[in-house]
Amino acid sequence: MKIAILGWGSLVWNPENLEIDKTQGQNGWFPDGPMLPVEFARISKGPRLTLVIRPESELVQTLYAISTKDNLHQAILNLSKRENCKIESIGYFDRTENSFSNPNFQFIRNIIDWIEVKNEIEAVIWTDLPENFQEKTGNSLNEENAISYINGLLLAEQAAAESYIRRAPAIINSPIRRAFERELGWNRFNT
Repeated sequence: MKIAILGWGSLVWNPENLEIDKTQGQNGWFPDGPMLPVEFARISKGPRLTLVIRPESELVQTLYAISTKDNLHQAILNLSKRENCKIESIGYFDRTENSFSNPNFQFIRNIIDWIEVKNEIEAVIWTDLPENFQEKTGNSLNEENAISYINGLLLAEQAAAESYIRRAPAIINSPIRRAFERELGWNRFNT
């Protein structure tokens, strides 16, 4: 089974123990994954502001890599280990079984339309952690509040947040990313 792993954040520049075929694409990644609403909407360790699927956000182009695993369960375990999250936080679509991890996932059509074009891919997996910006800050997520959050971090935390934001793939051209570039000068690193 050929399994695609979707990426938009640190998986792309720091796959760590994620088992992908690095002989394909650019270091294993292809820039023509499905269009999904990805935004800087989750406060993670550091406390960095990280990219997650957020239904209210603009659609952006994602990336994908091919897993070296040919078993869907093993590929899911590998991604959950890399992301240090529960298996339930890994989304998937299995084309051979026509099954989704979450039948209520709002972007099923985006995934199905994309995988139909990628004839050789039989399954796709992705990190499906929820946004938590409002829960953690008490403020709704928008450009102004995201910048205010970043400006309120301690210098070391702000440096970690800046590094993550500037390393995010250039094709993740979301409104909050554009605000970081415009207001903070945090343009994409040339890596």
